[in-house]
Amino acid sequence: MPESRPVLKVCGLTRVADVRCAEAAGADFCGLIVEIERSPRCITREQATLLARGCRARPVLVIEDMPPEEIAALVDATGAHAVQLHGGDAGYVREVAEVLSDSAYIWRPVGLPERADDREALVAETLTEIDATLNAGAAAIVLDTRTCDGTGGSGRTCDWEAAAEIVRRARTRPDAPVLLAGGLGPGNLREALAATGAAGADLSSSLEAAPGRKSPARLTELAAAWSAVVQSCGAEGL
Repeated sequence: MPESRPVLKVCGLTRVADVRCAEAAGADFCGLIVEIERSPRCITREQATLLARGCRARPVLVIEDMPPEEIAALVDATGAHAVQLHGGDAGYVREVAEVLSDSAYIWRPVGLPERADDREALVAETLTEIDATLNAGAAAIVLDTRTCDGTGGSGRTCDWEAAAEIVRRARTRPDAPVLLAGGLGPGNLREALAATGAAGADLSSSLEAAPGRKSPARLTELAAAWSAVVQSCGAEGL
């Protein structure tokens, strides 16, 4: 699904008003975190269906360790463009891909530390993980920050130097765009994409007035920042 510009995902949306503000800010994708109880942005399947069906942007369901058959049913109910699949291994990705049968794309988060002790080893290890994931059926990778609590949701940036090398070498797979997440906000969005060459950005907590509640003011800032990115950034999109 190549596009001629970088793409933007606003994640952790819980309310119709926030979806509309995200879309107005330029979001191509609206991320809905479904039944991941540790997240303050978690919503039920019923809420996800209502929000996804009302999206003008493309909905992405963020899920973890959900049985493949239930994922397929949820995709059917929501009309989701993609599922961002946390948990499991490459075998789990393959099972989900087989059940979805092209009804939705699979995005796969891959964790990077805030700072790498051995960047060369980290890049090699991560590329091996990405290859296995793509071969199992994933269509896109989301590089996010890995902490002791897991990958994603930390509001911290990952090692951008490692991310840049991963993006550069992953371009040998043009069918597999790489997005960047973790600690991104209006203030560092342009710098992050320029530094890493990622195909797009995934933002969440930096846009909140409170956990699970987006700030209209922050989304207005995002709109201005994203407009500048689109005009200046030459990264490829999803």
